Amino acid sequence: MNYSQSFYVKPATHEVVETTVALAADQRPALIGTVVDTNDKPVDAALVTVYRADAPQTPIGALYTDDQGQFAFGPLEPGKLYHVKVFKRTDQIRALEQNT
Repeated sequence: MNYSQSFYVKPATHEVVETTVALAADQRPALIGTVVDTNDKPVDAALVTVYRADAPQTPIGALYTDDQGQFAFGPLEPGKLYHVKVFKRTDQIRALEQNT
């Protein structure tokens, strides 16, 4: 079972806002996972992008994995097909100096 809640907050200057969040049951699915390398080591800062299969040119979300290689997307729409792409840059980046 998934649980969720959302709210808005607009604090004033010098104000500390305290709240209690009560999670409610949420039937919408979510996707959680871990990106690992060929040695089963977690991969941090890998880009994970999720697309609806019926709209492959428009991502519905993108994020980078944390230091444990973990990511989470949600909520998703039940019964819809999603395409998930994972990318990790490992090549060296060279700065191009331009003379003006």
